[in-house]
Amino acid sequence: MIDIQDLNFWYPGREAASLEQVSLRIPAGEFVLLTGPTGCGKSTLLKCLNGIIPHLSGGTAQGTVRIGGGSVREMSTAELSAQVGLVQQSPDDQIFATVIQDEVAFGPENLCMSPAEINHRLDWALAAVDLAGFRLRSTTALSGGQKQRLAIAAMLALKPKILALDEPISQLDPQGAAEVMDVIKKLNKKYGVTVVMVEHRIHEVAQYVDRIVVMRGGKVVFDAPTREAMKKAELFADMGLRVPETVEIARRLRQNQVPMTVDETVGLLKHGSQKPCNPGTGCASGPTGDKPVLEIKDLFFRYGKGDKTVLNGIRLTVRQGERVAIMGRNGSGKSTLLAHMAAMTAPQQGAVLVAGTTITKKQKLPLGKVGLVMQNPDLMLFQNSVRREVEFGLKNLKIGGTQFTDYYRQSVQGMALNQLEEDPPLSLSRGQRLRTAIAAVVAMHPEIVFLDEPTTGQDKRNIDNLMAVLIGQVKTLVFCTHDVETAICYATRVIVLAGGKVVADAPPRTVFADAALLRSSGLKPTQSWLVGQELGLPNVFTPHELEERWLC
Repeated sequence: MIDIQDLNFWYPGREAASLEQVSLRIPAGEFVLLTGPTGCGKSTLLKCLNGIIPHLSGGTAQGTVRIGGGSVREMSTAELSAQVGLVQQSPDDQIFATVIQDEVAFGPENLCMSPAEINHRLDWALAAVDLAGFRLRSTTALSGGQKQRLAIAAMLALKPKILALDEPISQLDPQGAAEVMDVIKKLNKKYGVTVVMVEHRIHEVAQYVDRIVVMRGGKVVFDAPTREAMKKAELFADMGLRVPETVEIARRLRQNQVPMTVDETVGLLKHGSQKPCNPGTGCASGPTGDKPVLEIKDLFFRYGKGDKTVLNGIRLTVRQGERVAIMGRNGSGKSTLLAHMAAMTAPQQGAVLVAGTTITKKQKLPLGKVGLVMQNPDLMLFQNSVRREVEFGLKNLKIGGTQFTDYYRQSVQGMALNQLEEDPPLSLSRGQRLRTAIAAVVAMHPEIVFLDEPTTGQDKRNIDNLMAVLIGQVKTLVFCTHDVETAICYATRVIVLAGGKVVADAPPRTVFADAALLRSSGLKPTQSWLVGQELGLPNVFTPHELEERWLC
């Protein structure tokens, strides 16, 4: 079905090839995961499948890409759209209609389907991504995760022979991600749809895929069936990629088998000769400060008069030195709350005090007091090089001399942008664009930094580096995330939202040990915690902790 031979590609104005001698064959009906470090060429390769490269992208391409026997170079847009459905990494790059039903119906309408068939596909696709009942809602009122679901629904409605997905679950809550993956797997198994998916979250998708292809530096460096690939856990770790916790647990506990599920892992360990020696209580979260830097009192907000209330009586205080993770289902109000915290939105009812300033429509914060990194980094990038992007805030704050140089260099190196300083930000991968936006904010050393989904599109190594820089340079952090592992490792406190209300506010270990709370909030316990529960090891949340408690 897909045959790629000796493919090379250079973007306009770039000397280094983004793809280098890529050869890959994918039979019809296979489900393939394409993974690798941020910026290795995964998204570029995906765009070669539906003709965006080279037809619309510019640049120079060599080699061949054949879909169903036909050359992508020679196939028309109409022919390619019937064969390949592409869901792009950023849903804002794909969504153009103002109403949800118009977005999903657009493809079937252009394929001249009957009104009855269009309506059937519209209802089916929206239900498949948990957007049933949203037909008449405005696309601009959706959260980032809901937009991602909508982009997937628009492609599902076409029922293409090949589904090409670029980080399709990166902005979804864990339960929502599992539901979408179940739908994609059903399309693959029941209808024979070929699926090629780019994703860093190997730990969340490995159980669904037949085969894993790993890229590095524009080249394919590894290609194997899933279970065989998981035997190479060291390869993934070397590239800063996360494997399923069950696989990492087996590796750390020196097991020869590769369990893919919690049940397999428990069975493997229960029947082994070694038993746990220290059923302790685990370690506690880090210390927090005393000085309030953010106070919210009885905050209510809705986007329009007829819309539902998005924030419903929020009351909370953030103290200096805290690292607060805000979590919950897509559409629970996380990004809206963050916008109020960062003084981007004035409260309609209630009060918000940030760094001692009460926020109103007229009263804004002094320049440089807080930093905000949006969910879509493209909304923040406007300079023609990474260097100028990071320097912009420093210059406007009149920071000069050695302090300017130190702040700039710390941020660029911390975000691993050293080799990209003269590149235009919008020519980079999404993960690199996000790191550029973060570097530009952190360089100014604001008192508080607010981040909306800062781990999207990042491999584990970049996540760890990113958090280390933030912790080292910023006193107080507040970040929205669906990444449970990042929250456990780096947050001192977790706030869970549901229906615009705070339903939990506690240390990470308290929140993530409450299975009922997690289920009701679109979250999932870690595999390590589930394994620990079955083995009589309470308060184990990571493979490292389970290793310490098992091998001590």
